[in-house]
Amino acid sequence: MTDNDKSKYYIGRKGYSIHKQTLTQSEMYELRKDLTVKPNSGMPGYSSNVSYPVYRESTNKMYIPRFFGIEKYGHVSKINIAKGEDININFNGSLFDYQTKIIDKYIYHVGLSGGGLLDVEPGKGKTVMALNIISKIKKKTLVIVHKTFLMNQWKERIEQFLPEAKVGFIQGKTVDIDNKDIVIGMLQTLSTKEFSENVINEFGLTVYDECHHLSAEVFSQVMIRINTNYVLGLSGTMTRKDGLTKVFKWFIGPVIHKEKSESQEEVVIKAVYFEDPDNDEYNFVETDFKGNPQYSKMISKICSNDNRTSMILNVIQFELKDNYDQQIMILAHNKSLIEILFHKIRLFEQSVGLYVGGMKELQLKESETKKIIIATYAMASEGLDIKTLTTLCMATPKTDVCQSVGRILRSKHKRPLVIDIVDKHDIFQRQFNKRKTYYNKKKYKIQKYDNLTQYINNDSHIIQIKTIKNKPQCFIDVPDNAF
Repeated sequence: MTDNDKSKYYIGRKGYSIHKQTLTQSEMYELRKDLTVKPNSGMPGYSSNVSYPVYRESTNKMYIPRFFGIEKYGHVSKINIAKGEDININFNGSLFDYQTKIIDKYIYHVGLSGGGLLDVEPGKGKTVMALNIISKIKKKTLVIVHKTFLMNQWKERIEQFLPEAKVGFIQGKTVDIDNKDIVIGMLQTLSTKEFSENVINEFGLTVYDECHHLSAEVFSQVMIRINTNYVLGLSGTMTRKDGLTKVFKWFIGPVIHKEKSESQEEVVIKAVYFEDPDNDEYNFVETDFKGNPQYSKMISKICSNDNRTSMILNVIQFELKDNYDQQIMILAHNKSLIEILFHKIRLFEQSVGLYVGGMKELQLKESETKKIIIATYAMASEGLDIKTLTTLCMATPKTDVCQSVGRILRSKHKRPLVIDIVDKHDIFQRQFNKRKTYYNKKKYKIQKYDNLTQYINNDSHIIQIKTIKNKPQCFIDVPDNAF
C-alpha cells in the first residue's frame, strides 16, 4: 500500500474505515458480499440459518472488521481509537515457562497489530495468562464472557492474581464500570445494550473469553460495537462447525499461538456399545421429509430408553466398586436423563450432585465436591475447573469432545478414564468414528466392550465397527418409583 493509498483508510471506533468515494461500485459490492456471512448447520436434518452482515456503512463510509481490512488493504498510518485509561495493578503469582513464552509472543504481536488469538487447550491456564497480559498492558480492561459461572470464575482469578484490581460488572440491569480497573461483561447484555463513545473510550483492552461464540449473529454485534486499542481472544476450540471461524478472526486477529497438550498416553477410553434389538421404538430412525436423521429426536429417543439408562447406572456402580477414589463426571444433553440418573444414582451413592444451567454459584460449588457430578455438556464445555476430576462418562453422544475430555486432564492423575457410550444407529456411529479419530490422534488407549457383560468382566478388545449381538443386562435393582 502506498502512502497515498494509506490516506484512504483508517482504524476508528467503528472498525477499519474506508471512504466510499475511494471505492468503485464493484468493490463495494464485493465487500458487502464477502462480509455477509451464512452459518452452515453441518448436521443432516437441520436447516442453515439466514445470512447476516458483519459490517456497517454510512452515507460516506464503509466500516469493516479491523483485521479483515488489514489483510485486504494493509496496515494504516492513522488510528483513531482511544488509548483507554491507565491502571496500576501488579501480577501476584508465578507462571510456567511455556506461559511466559506465550505472553511475550502476544505482547510483541499486539504492539504491531493491536490484537490476536491464543488457541490454548483446557488446563493450560488461559485465564492466568490473560491476567498477566492485563497487568503488562496496564489499561482499563473489558473482559467479555457468555456464562455467569465464567463471570464468577474470572472474579475469583482476578482476586487471586491481581488483588489490587477494582472489579466492575455489566450484566442485565447492572452497569458498574466507574473507577474500575477491570470490568467483566456478560456477552448477552453487551449484544443488546448500546454504550456511549465516552464509555467505550475508557477501555484500552478487550478480552474475549471463549471467543468462538462471537460469530453468532447476535453476539457478533458486540465486536462491531466495541473497538478498543488492544484486543485479545481466548479459546481452546477455535474451529466452529458452522464455518464461521473467520468472523471472530476478522475482528480479533489471527492466531498468535497454538498451545496443545502433550500426548496423554495414560488416558484410557472405554467404549461401551449398546443395542436393544427387540425394541422397535429405539431402533427406528426418525427422519425429516428429505430422509435425513432428525438428530434432536434421536437424542431424545436414546435418553428415554430404560435399558440404556440401566447400563449406564451399572457402569458407574462398577467403576465405584473398582476404584472408589475416583471422581466421576457424567455428561448428557437431555435434562430429563440427567434427573433420572441423579435420583437413581442416589440409591447406591449419596455423594452425587448436579451441574446444570440455572443453579446458583454456591450450589455449583457444592456439587464440585461430590463423588459423582452429573452435568450438561453446555455447563462442562468451557471454564469448568474441577482439578479432582478423574473420570468422564459421556451418557449421550457428541462429536467434539476436546473440551469435555480436557476436564479430567487439568491435574495429573494416575489413570484418567473416559467412558464413551456408543449407540448402534448410523448417525451415532459416525459421531463415534470422529471421536475415535481424536482419541487416536492423542494416542489414548481405546478399549472396546460389545456389551455390559464384557465391561463387568473387563473383556475388552481392539475397536472394530460392527453389529453387536448381545443384549445388555442390568445388574442392579432400581425401583420404578425411585424418581
